[in-house]
Parts: sequence; C-alpha cells; structure tokens
Amino acid sequence: MAPRKELDAPPLEGDMAVERIFQGNFSDPEEEEEDDDDDDKMRCLLPLIYDNEEEACAAMVVRAAERRRRGAEEKAREVEEEKRRAEESKRLKEEAVWRRKKDEEVFSSIRQYNPKTKCVEYTRFPFADFSTFNLDEPSPVLAMRYTDKQIRDCAHLYSINVLAVKIVSSDKGFPLNVYGNIILRDNLDKKCVYLFSRPGRMDSELINSEDQSLILTGPSRGLVLMDYIYIEVDLKMKLDQGKDEQLSIGLLDIDGRVAPRVPTTEVQSCTLESSLSTVEVRYALVKEATEATVEFQVLDGDFKGEITAHTTRIEDSIHDRIVLHDSRACGAVTSSDGSRVFQLFRRVVAVCMDEALVLTIVPEAVTAYVLRFTPYLFGAQENIINCGAVKLGVKVTWSVISF
Repeated sequence: MAPRKELDAPPLEGDMAVERIFQGNFSDPEEEEEDDDDDDKMRCLLPLIYDNEEEACAAMVVRAAERRRRGAEEKAREVEEEKRRAEESKRLKEEAVWRRKKDEEVFSSIRQYNPKTKCVEYTRFPFADFSTFNLDEPSPVLAMRYTDKQIRDCAHLYSINVLAVKIVSSDKGFPLNVYGNIILRDNLDKKCVYLFSRPGRMDSELINSEDQSLILTGPSRGLVLMDYIYIEVDLKMKLDQGKDEQLSIGLLDIDGRVAPRVPTTEVQSCTLESSLSTVEVRYALVKEATEATVEFQVLDGDFKGEITAHTTRIEDSIHDRIVLHDSRACGAVTSSDGSRVFQLFRRVVAVCMDEALVLTIVPEAVTAYVLRFTPYLFGAQENIINCGAVKLGVKVTWSVISF
C-alpha cells in the first residue's frame, strides 16, 4: 500500500493578503531590523485581526504615521532639552561670575590700610563666601535654648565673658562722644552677636577718661569658643563741628585652640590700635561652661544702685566684674508691661560648672548684698531679697551651651 501523502492545507484568503503585504513592503532585511518589538507583535497578530488586504494596508499606514509622529515628538523633546540645558549652563555661568564679583567686592571693602601699624588689615570677619554670607545678619540664636530640656551626651564647651571694653588712648584726648558697633562672632553660626550697639550719632556715649568702660549691652547669649571668637570694632567720634571721624576700626580674635592651656583665674586682654585710638577688650575664659540668664524684678520700693556679676575665680578684682545695671547711667528703667522687671544692660553670664555665679547688689546708702548660685545645665533658680526698703525678686535661668 502506497504511503499516504500529507497535503498542506490551503492558505486562508486573509493570510495570503498579509503575506503579500509583508513580501511587498518588508523585503529589505535592513528595514526589518529597524522595526521595534511592537511591530513584530502586530505582524504576528495581523492574520487574526484583519480579514482582507485593504484593512491590513490601512493599519500599516496608520502605524507608520504614528511612528513618524512619535519620532518627531521625540526629536522636538531632544531639541527642547538641549535648549534648556544650554540656557541652564548659561545661567550658571552668569551666576558664578556674579557670585565671584560680589565676593571680591565685599572682600575688598573689608581690607583697609591701618596708619597705626602701617599694614593693610581686615576690618571685619573675612572667612566666608560673601556671595551668600551677609556680614550684617544678626544671630538668630537666643539665650535659654535648652532651659526646658536636657541634651543627651552634651559636651561641656568653652566660652568667654567679656568683662570690659575701654578706649585706653586717644589721639584726640578726652572727653569723647563715641558711637558705633562692637560685634562678636563665634563658632555657632558666625553671625552678629552685638556687644556694644549705638549705631546713630544721636545715641553716642560720653567717655571722660581712659579708665571709663563703654556700657556694653551684650552678648545676648552664651558664646561658643572652639576655634576662634572674632571681635569687630567700628567706633566713631561725634564732633560738634565738622564731619565725624573714625575713632577705631578693625578685627580682633580670641584663639580657642590655646584655651586648654590658659588658667581660668587669669583675666586676659587684646588691644586694637587703629585710626585715632587704642581699644582694649578684657575677657575671662570659662571652661565647661553653662549659660546663666539673670532677671531682677522690683517687688516693693524703688531700686537705685548698681548690680554686678562675676564668677568665683575672678572675684578679687572689682574692676573685672560684669555690670548688669547702674541706675546712675540709665535710671531705674523697668519693663512697660507692669511687671517691673529691670531692663538690664547685660543679662547673660557664662559660668564654669565647678564655679558659682556671684551677684552683687549695691543699693544707694545701703550695705551691699551678695547672692551665690550653683550652676546647672537646665532649669531655673529664684530668690527674694530685702535691700533696705526695697524688695527684689531674683531669677537665674540655666541652659547648657551647645550646638
């Protein structure tokens, strides 16, 4: 018996149409390689979708048009992205030029020839990018930051107390009407912490001799001494006739790197010779420091006198005590909210954890009264004292000095 021959099934009409389309339109192997995976899938599905050659041709035309449209859109996106990148690159270059120019302008403005030393010196803090750093921006950090909470693993940082600033010599003699600013910058944020602030000539202070200290009104918080603390001095002399003159201008620094080797009992000083005077800044180093914020409230009577503060290790010198209040200089100024809280010249003192804060209250015609407070890292202490006919409430608020 002869072997059976298997006969191929006749192709369907739709299959033949699609086959002719493929043979007519995609005979070039290079064009077939350019088709994407979606086209291959659609070709496999064409026999199942389309019933005749006209529908298959129309579908392929639509797909070709869609590919051209997507290609045009992609090219337009590439052109737009290239344009955006070019504009961004141009903007960045222009900004870099502007930043460099601004930095150079500010840097040049804070360098000045000092006739006393015959050198070009910095008059303000120079170690910053002045295209973004504002030399006149006050520090936003306030006192008593950590009064209500304790920091875990807090480090006992070094600090300083500025005791006094004096004009120890003047080319114009004395008395002097002085105004201007003295600014401190520490490691916390390098921004302005005012020590002396009388920016207008109408608010000038009369200095009668080289022994008289300027009335300091800061710092407003505990200072951090790790690397350097910078002191910017800009003092002017008000004249009754003619243009006011520059009394002192320049930059001082306190080197925190040598602080571990300096005895805390030693009062130190740094001097600035410039323009028409020599300015001396006296300060005391405070190791393992915590911040004490002092407040006085008049509970009864009318207080007139002086209030000073110091730590136990430098109590021998009465001239190195921090003046918190002096009614001879400002009168008995209290708050306007009815609480009768003193408006102190200064209210922040750095205290070593191994020392004590000593407040000396000297009313007029009454024996001095001395209060001692043991330092803490947080919290507050209060006391009430009777100074003759005056009753005062005293509050000391503690806060660790930290970043």
